[in-house]
Amino acid sequence: MDPLEAAKNFLRNIPDLIIQYKVALIIIATIIILYLIAKRFLQTIVHLLPEVEIPKRHIPFKEKIIWTIAVLIIYFIMGEIPLYGITQSAQDWFGMLKSVLASEQGTLLHLGIGPIVTAGIFMQLFQGAEMLNFDLTTHEGKALFQGAQKLLAIFLCFFEAFMYAYGGGFGSLSVNILVLMVMQIGFGAFLVMMLDEVVTKWGFGSGISLFIAGGVAKDILWKSLSWTEAKQYPGQLIGAIPSFIQSVIRGEPTFIRGGALPDVTQLLFTIIVFLLVVYFESMRIEIPLSYGRFKGVRGRYPIRFIYASNIPVILAVSMFGSMTLVAKLTFQKLGWTFLGSYDEQGSVRGGLMYYLSPPRSLTTILQEWDRALIYLVVLVAICIVFALLWIEMTNMGPKAVAKQLQQSGMQIPGFRKDIRIVEKVLDRYIPQVTVMGGAAVGLLSAFADFTGALGTGTGILLTVGIVFRMYEDLMREQVSEMFPALRGFLER
Repeated sequence: MDPLEAAKNFLRNIPDLIIQYKVALIIIATIIILYLIAKRFLQTIVHLLPEVEIPKRHIPFKEKIIWTIAVLIIYFIMGEIPLYGITQSAQDWFGMLKSVLASEQGTLLHLGIGPIVTAGIFMQLFQGAEMLNFDLTTHEGKALFQGAQKLLAIFLCFFEAFMYAYGGGFGSLSVNILVLMVMQIGFGAFLVMMLDEVVTKWGFGSGISLFIAGGVAKDILWKSLSWTEAKQYPGQLIGAIPSFIQSVIRGEPTFIRGGALPDVTQLLFTIIVFLLVVYFESMRIEIPLSYGRFKGVRGRYPIRFIYASNIPVILAVSMFGSMTLVAKLTFQKLGWTFLGSYDEQGSVRGGLMYYLSPPRSLTTILQEWDRALIYLVVLVAICIVFALLWIEMTNMGPKAVAKQLQQSGMQIPGFRKDIRIVEKVLDRYIPQVTVMGGAAVGLLSAFADFTGALGTGTGILLTVGIVFRMYEDLMREQVSEMFPALRGFLER
């Protein structure tokens, strides 16, 4: 071809190329802009962000309970408010991730806690890669880091809403309806972020944990006990127990049902997973301690088997959720199949996301064993990596714990009172337990997903862990109410 003609053809195709890759350009430009803002203007912007006021007094136990319950009720109400302007059912892009993201398709909780968790992942990666050098040892550095994370979360609330609506999650939309959808979904995610702050500052634990536990509990109870007839399956009840009772009455006991309807076999696996998680949560290694000034005073430092808690699973599944969103957007708008290809029902049929989404029945696992194996290995590996990163970023590593014990005047009996000795002893346990705990939560999550447990494996895992932590917080708060002199010690 003539070089001049080739140049003319290239110039003619420039508009098409720009349109084809505009999503990628928007993402890259947005990341660059956010980086520049965070580096140069963050201190000014942080003070302008909406914030829930920190209580200037001690919040009584009963008042914390009221705030926590009130926020949970608001969360459930938001999950029942449909988005205005939907002309067809919202595509279930996140599927079984909704229990982890605490989301409800087609409502104000469409994104759930996804933007908050994703912002946390990005900020941890930026900080770890030293792209944003925050001094987390000072109060100002921590405040600036939290402000940057909130700014990114607010941006992601509306950016993810735009990606979902623009990507065809609600079908073909006019410009006005598109803007309306983005504002509704983004505002709902922003409101979830503010409710999380209310729980953190005025209630118990964190709002993210509360929303996950509440959503999973609601999902399991509904799928287990609902007597409502399924619209897609006339004559079939939604609940696993009512449907089994109905089949027994008919003289044809049904343990496994086809389609997406829950059955008693799944309920049985749900109970098994619950028991396994409770067992793992109760496992721990206790290192004996003694108080240097008072030889008779002894204690123990517990190292839980699931030392990094369930954070690795949250981060891993949230990462899969963000990748799913990008994969569906690029498939529907650009025709790319590398990340994922999907059928008309929105189910993945190929690409990278095919191997990063679990088969959800034992029959499917036998047919797609390679997919199940790859998903299992990737999930476990990512959970281990996130567990190791998390303990280092949250001062739970051997060095940080040794420093905390020395500052509190504690030492390990039989060893010299030297921070290097204490660190060496802790180094025998903490890294190994972290790796095994991270692998265990990944295996449990995958096992529950493979067996079709109600609430999903990750949801069950998170719920049990959250309930454990919440119980400990409640007991600690109750003790501080009964013995005010211990309040300062317990709140450390």
